[in-house]
Amino acid sequence: MKFLLDFLDSGPSIQDASFSSVRREMTEAKQQWQTLKAEYQEKVEAIKEAVPQALAKLEEGRRRAQLLEDALQRYQAKKLEMEEKVKRAQDLHHKEQDRLRKLQEQMEGRVAEVQGRLQTHREELQCLQGALEEQERQACEWRQKVQKLSDFRCLLETLQGVKLNYASERDLELELTSQSQPVATEPHRLKLRLHWGEDGNIALQSDCPFFLLSTVLPMGSRGTVKNVLLELRQSFLQQAQLLEEIERLQGCFAIDWQPEKRLLHYLKPSSTCTLYVEPGYPTSGGIRLLSIKSQSGAVDVTSYRPSQERPSLQDWLVYLTAKDYDAPFPARAAATAPV
Repeated sequence: MKFLLDFLDSGPSIQDASFSSVRREMTEAKQQWQTLKAEYQEKVEAIKEAVPQALAKLEEGRRRAQLLEDALQRYQAKKLEMEEKVKRAQDLHHKEQDRLRKLQEQMEGRVAEVQGRLQTHREELQCLQGALEEQERQACEWRQKVQKLSDFRCLLETLQGVKLNYASERDLELELTSQSQPVATEPHRLKLRLHWGEDGNIALQSDCPFFLLSTVLPMGSRGTVKNVLLELRQSFLQQAQLLEEIERLQGCFAIDWQPEKRLLHYLKPSSTCTLYVEPGYPTSGGIRLLSIKSQSGAVDVTSYRPSQERPSLQDWLVYLTAKDYDAPFPARAAATAPV
């Protein structure tokens, strides 16, 4: 409007129009401009009043938008978390299904295996029933053998002084008893154990300290075991006779017996004599004088021997008692001599 008025003021005059009409129009235009200006001012004032409210609403809208955005982000995060949990749950479910499937396959395999074993056990049971019948037949034969063995035991106890303590399919235990000469003397006993191994060898053991042996006999006939037992019995009887003789002589002489070396030490007041008892004594073996130790030293034993052709142990001790090899020991040495 201002531009129009300025244009009219500076423009060329219109010849045809009258000045009054133009003036009137100008006045009307100014009034209209003032009216429009006033409306403009009112609008501006209204706008100024509305702007803070609009800004406040805009700020509230931005705040709510931020809240919505935060809520949306939390929702997205929860959604991702839930999707991850669902995925893990699905994976676990698939794994559990795979495990159950494998377990079912294993159970089916075990059931089949158990059924196979059951069938095998049934077949074995049938075989065992047949074997049981065979064992019963063998047991009957074994009872007959035991009866024969019992009769044989009674025969051995009656005739030879051999007692059967225990007998089984692979083990046999015998007890040999020596016939003591004095009735009051306790007889010596020897237990022999025989074990038949799976390879056919026979292990022979003894619990007597004078017969500590562990012999394995090769596979052979019954005569081999019989000969060995008879030889051992003969050796035991000889050893028992020797022990009985030593026990009798210990009441009269100060003697010390070493069975592992078969040495007999005779302790005299003035000397010590050592005798060696040969294996087989008193039937086949003899007795040799090994050494004489007196106070002055060792004595030559080559010239000392009893007059008997085959002197016994008692003959040797009586002979050595009568000999004096050196001056007697001091009383203290005789008192401390071992017995």
